[in-house]
Amino acid sequence: MKKMMRLSVFMTALLLAFMLPFSNAQAATLKDGTYSVNYNVLKAEGNAVSMANDYWLKPAKVIAKNGKLTVQMTIKNSSWVTEFKVPGNGGYVDTTVLSTNKKANTRIVQFQAQSLSKPIKSKIHVTVKSADYDHDYTIQLKFDESSMKSLSSNSTNKSAGEAEKQQPSKESTKTSDSSTTKQEENPQTGDTNQTGWLLVLALCSGGFLARKWIIKH
Repeated sequence: MKKMMRLSVFMTALLLAFMLPFSNAQAATLKDGTYSVNYNVLKAEGNAVSMANDYWLKPAKVIAKNGKLTVQMTIKNSSWVTEFKVPGNGGYVDTTVLSTNKKANTRIVQFQAQSLSKPIKSKIHVTVKSADYDHDYTIQLKFDESSMKSLSSNSTNKSAGEAEKQQPSKESTKTSDSSTTKQEENPQTGDTNQTGWLLVLALCSGGFLARKWIIKH
């Protein structure tokens, strides 16, 4: 009896092991649209927050289109952060500057990302002439996917660059934020129900095997 029960538990665990990665992969897929997401700038290794974290404004904007992700960030103290590079072409490539505000000393940049699930290792160069400071640094961009919020419905025909150049006013931003609080971060699909049915099937199969063994003995 104990052997049969162990077999049932093993089969259930095995099915769950196959189902969970599939479900997580589906949940991580973003529909075409624009999202906001919080993040931190970490040191080159580990999870310690870098001093450079204060140079990046939060949250970031993520534009999902045709399975591709475009990340847009605002850097403050822009004159100090003279270089900002991300992985690409087998090495590191410069991020694209969308706009610069010299008065506020900020600039908006964007880059392509394959995924936000893992930290994105990046390179920056910091120069502060008044303090005779000139150094290169490696940082990590760690995104909090649980904080992701939808800023729009399905994507429009505009490209990511065109969308960013037309920055919304403060009033439109407030309206957008209030209207999106009711939207789910990642709309649920039938994947959750499918997982539940598979779990029920696994439990029923285990119970059936246990009952069959009891009848024979």
